Amino acid sequence: MSQKRMTKRQIQAQNTKDNIYRTAVELMEKKGLQNITVEEICKKAGVSVGSFYNCFKSKNDILNEVYKVADDYFLNVVADAPDLKEGNTRDKIIRYFHYYADYNICRGIDFVMQLYNVQNTLFIMKGRHMQTILQRIVEAGQKNGEIRTDMTAEEIVRFLFVSVRGVVYDWCLHNGQYDLDDAVVSHVKKLVMVL
Repeated sequence: MSQKRMTKRQIQAQNTKDNIYRTAVELMEKKGLQNITVEEICKKAGVSVGSFYNCFKSKNDILNEVYKVADDYFLNVVADAPDLKEGNTRDKIIRYFHYYADYNICRGIDFVMQLYNVQNTLFIMKGRHMQTILQRIVEAGQKNGEIRTDMTAEEIVRFLFVSVRGVVYDWCLHNGQYDLDDAVVSHVKKLVMVL
C-alpha cells in the first residue's frame, strides 16, 4: 500500500511546527522552559500565537516533543546499532549507556540542565522506546542465563536508569566539567556486576 503524498498545506504545517519546535528548544537551552512564554517563542519564530496552538496544545508539549525526538533516535539509530547485537549482555548494556551519554552530550549541558527538574515527570513515563530497547536487551540476557532473574527486566531497566540519571544530574551540577561518557560507562560497568 502506498503512502499518500503530503499536500502543500500539510507540508507548510509541518514546516511551521518544526520552526516553532527548533525556536522553543533554542530558547529553552538559554533560559529554561519555565522562563519563556508562548508569545516569545512565536515572536522569535516569526509565527502567530494561533499557529503555535495549531501545532502544540501548550508550552509543555514542546517538552513532549523533545522526548519524542529522543525516543525516535533510540528507536531508529540505537536499536539497530551493530555493537548492540554482539557480545554478552553486560557489554551490550554498557554500550547502550554509551549511546545514552553521547545523546546527552550532543544535546549540550544547558539543554540537559533544563530537563533535570522535579516538574519534569516525562522521565518516568512508561513505554518509551528508550527504555523498551534496553528492556529487550535485558530480557534476552535473562533468557540466555547471563543476568539475574530474581528481578524483572522492567525492574532492572528502572534500576539502571535511576542510577545513570543520577550521574547525568551530577554532571549538570558540575556544569559539564567532566567527561559524561567516561563517567556513565564507568558507573554502568560497576552496576552490571550486580546483575
